[in-house]
Amino acid sequence: MSTSDNFGTGRDPESRYATAYVDGPVRKGLLLTLPRLALAAVLGFVQPTPAIEAASGQGVYAGLVDLDNSVRLPPQDQVDDAYSALASYARRIAAEVPQPARAENAGSSGLQSDDQAYSALRDFAQRLGTVRPEPARSQTKLASDDSILDMLQDRFKQDSAPQDSLRRAPPSSPPVDAYIVGAKVCLTCHATQAAAFEKTLMGKIGKTQPGKFDCENCHGPGSAHVKAGGGRGVGGITSFRPEDQSRTAEENNAVCLTCHQKGNRTLWSGSAHETRGLMCTSCHTVMQSVSRRAQLKTEFEPDTCFQCHKNKRAEMWRTSHMPVREGKIVCSTCHNPHGSYSESLLKTATINDTCYKCHAEKRGPFLWEHAPVRESCVNCHDPHGSINDALLKISRPRLCQQCHTVADHGGNPTSKTAIYALNRSCSNCHVKIHGSNSPAGSQLVR
Repeated sequence: MSTSDNFGTGRDPESRYATAYVDGPVRKGLLLTLPRLALAAVLGFVQPTPAIEAASGQGVYAGLVDLDNSVRLPPQDQVDDAYSALASYARRIAAEVPQPARAENAGSSGLQSDDQAYSALRDFAQRLGTVRPEPARSQTKLASDDSILDMLQDRFKQDSAPQDSLRRAPPSSPPVDAYIVGAKVCLTCHATQAAAFEKTLMGKIGKTQPGKFDCENCHGPGSAHVKAGGGRGVGGITSFRPEDQSRTAEENNAVCLTCHQKGNRTLWSGSAHETRGLMCTSCHTVMQSVSRRAQLKTEFEPDTCFQCHKNKRAEMWRTSHMPVREGKIVCSTCHNPHGSYSESLLKTATINDTCYKCHAEKRGPFLWEHAPVRESCVNCHDPHGSINDALLKISRPRLCQQCHTVADHGGNPTSKTAIYALNRSCSNCHVKIHGSNSPAGSQLVR
């Protein structure tokens, strides 16, 4: 066959060999097999091991891979070897534009059909060359993990990394090479702050135990700070100011937790306040004596909590309220702001156990119990304040009618003359609503 038939002229010997190879019976098989093989490779149906075996034997794929002795199979551990071979061949075909068939071959219907098939194949190969499947390494591979649990853990780390980076503060500044210069050097500039610190609890302890609460124990080595002439955050000094973005809240809190990690602070890690990025200095002040205890930023403890919990401040001023504003109890009487095992940072395991510390008569046990009361006190009461009597969420009888209908009592529940709508409403008769120990108290009437 002439070198110009169907594929143009001026080809090198390797191209003539490729032409001769494709013109024969293999070409017809290639025309039928290549689109299917390419589609299977793109969709991921062609696995690497069968593809390697096919290439090592005889057939259409073997001729495709080693058509001009220029395409080499990748190592067996690569998943997309079949696609690589197809893409290489596709780029060669896309660069070749077949010349019109000679006039003497124009009458051959078989050659015309072959040209049409070849054109369709070349268009398909050209489109194939622009599509690249997802790399195998970015897909989930169970084979690379010891178990499916390891695979799920790896995927969880990948999914949680962007979220964790959004929750955390900007990366801290690089560490500064510095050494300790001593508290006397700090006093040359910070004598006023040192005098105020001596009046605090930590400052008084520092007088009896010299060196325990020196400046650099918390603020870090100060040689670079002194050398730079001072200033907020200069020389890698730790300032603990909320507007200082050079350090994360976790890094600042770690300084305090070196000493204050036991007791009420045991559950700080993972608590509601820690996960929201609060710093110890958001509530506490170290350098000044403001509160009588706990070195809070405000003299009255609830005012420190009300910085964020403004809705609770409003509830405390309702007519029926806990004696917080009178100073008999404070927020930490019920809550542990540094972390808790229970809900709402309560100090006890349940809501009822917290209420029973003051309302022990409601604990029981009772011969006849009221189920909603036994379940949770907040089913009926709002502990932070209410406009209804006895901290009730809604007024009676509507509170009782949430569970109990009035069909057994008769009358119109909205009528002002109904006995269960006057005075204490349902409690006029059911006086032991928290539970009764009377043998005849099944209806909580005695």
